[in-house]
Amino acid sequence: MKKNYLLLLLGVGFCSGISAQIAPTALSRIDKYTSFEEKVKPATPNQPKGVVIWSNDFSNGSDWVYDNTSVPYLDWTITNNADTIPVTTLSPAVFTSVNNGFAFINSDAQGESGLQNSNMTYTSTIDCSSYANVSIVFEQSYRTYLDTRIIRISNDGGTNWTDFVVTDGSEPTAQNTPNPDIYSINISSVAGGQSNVKVQINYQGNWGWYWAIDDMKIIETDQYDLKLQTTSFGTDGAFGARLAYFQIPNSQVAPINFGGVLKNIGVQDLTDAGFTATIAGSYTGNGGPITLAAATTDTVWCSNTFTPSSTNANYSVAVAATTAQIEPDVTNNVLTNTSISVNDYIYARDNNQILGGISNSGEGYEVGHIFDMFQSATLYGIDAVINTSSEPGAEIFVKLYSLDAAGDFVFEEESAPYIVTTGDLGQKITLALANPVQLNANESYLAMVGSYGDGGTTNDLVTASSGASAPQTTYYFDYTDQTWYYTTSNVMVRMNFNPAIVGITENEMVFSVYPNPASDEITVSSSLTEGTITLSDVAGKLVKTTSLSGLSTSLNTVGLNNGVYYVTVSNGTTTSTEKVVIKR
Repeated sequence: MKKNYLLLLLGVGFCSGISAQIAPTALSRIDKYTSFEEKVKPATPNQPKGVVIWSNDFSNGSDWVYDNTSVPYLDWTITNNADTIPVTTLSPAVFTSVNNGFAFINSDAQGESGLQNSNMTYTSTIDCSSYANVSIVFEQSYRTYLDTRIIRISNDGGTNWTDFVVTDGSEPTAQNTPNPDIYSINISSVAGGQSNVKVQINYQGNWGWYWAIDDMKIIETDQYDLKLQTTSFGTDGAFGARLAYFQIPNSQVAPINFGGVLKNIGVQDLTDAGFTATIAGSYTGNGGPITLAAATTDTVWCSNTFTPSSTNANYSVAVAATTAQIEPDVTNNVLTNTSISVNDYIYARDNNQILGGISNSGEGYEVGHIFDMFQSATLYGIDAVINTSSEPGAEIFVKLYSLDAAGDFVFEEESAPYIVTTGDLGQKITLALANPVQLNANESYLAMVGSYGDGGTTNDLVTASSGASAPQTTYYFDYTDQTWYYTTSNVMVRMNFNPAIVGITENEMVFSVYPNPASDEITVSSSLTEGTITLSDVAGKLVKTTSLSGLSTSLNTVGLNNGVYYVTVSNGTTTSTEKVVIKR
């Protein structure tokens, strides 16, 4: 499995139990291949209205000319193979005229050292002289990973070009478009009233993902058209970032801010662009008005916050972009309602929809979220949702870190190990901390789930994710290079304040196996001083057995095949099992 870290941090001393302190602001993003994605449902987006001036459905490759400075050489292609999309969740492509062909470029297939800078240019000129205000509209799909996508427009037959950027590489990684996404760019500043217009599509990547485009057209732009691109919400706390909580324990209610990203895709500047968030019978939030120039984007936050009741309740937040101007099409002024719940015990930053997952290709890792505390409370456990791509038999655990005065991570507590079963796949599991931890008001904590991995034999633990997380608020520790990173995947890891969660007790047996992975020998450290140790393979076949010899016993593994094994310690009345990986 490929790895490509953006920045390698300075070496980090890291000991058993993970008690090292790492400044979270120093972290870089993890690589593109840590993510698993769920299938994207075909979208039914609204097509912009307006007179069609020019269109191309990519049914004829000779309509375009191709050039590139890629290494290795890589042109755009036109294909009608809907299954060619390299991200399974976006495959097959479902463009309107997909069977006639669509434009496609695949950076992922070129490998880690590949560099792409590829153009496809429409061969003819387009006459827009009768239309002062024009937009280019097309269907597309892509997945983000530091790649750049540009539509270039010329009004002098291709001598000079103006860039209209679709993605510039700064977007959160591993995020998918709808299938398909309808994208509109107001190009009036270059093409309006011009008779010699040309169109060029440019892709730049370095082991990025891909870009697929179909059904491109230039239309007359509406005079007024305000679009609500995305919505944001969150609570300001000790960590310093505005964090969005979809589930809030009633002990942690605090003021919530609501905002929206507005884009003016019409011809005229808007002087009254606004944003509203409404909870029926409970709250009306208003942001703006602001002046929003044509073809620009801005974020508007409501001037008033909403503080939920501390009693359990579900809140549905309706959002909208607003203007007093008459818009021919208002369907893009609204987005789906956001749901927020106040409950007894669960603190969650995900919306409870499994959209993907994150892993380390079967190697060890931890991943989880920052949570702000607004009132002191006792944490009893941590929940994690297990992606269906996980391997039954994976041994997992949860851990809690605090942040010291310098903002560094400090290990606090962890759970006993847990073996994932087939019934856990796609489900939430709750693991109790070995000892409950008192969390302090006005402090921040990091809740993590992890696994020591199986040496890359299987997927091992794949933690479910639900869309995007704000940069530098969700963290990932890679056991293969002992380095912390951040991820923009919104992993489904939650705090659980339920005192009914039962953790390990003094009467239960505790033992550990190290090193793990191992090569020619393992050591079993156990609270038992008498009993037996057995080593079995994944099929349950007994391959080794020996007697406990005090608190620490060595077991020879020379001659065993690489793979996953299970170590069982028993004294006849108490039995416990741990997973170990043999890897040479």
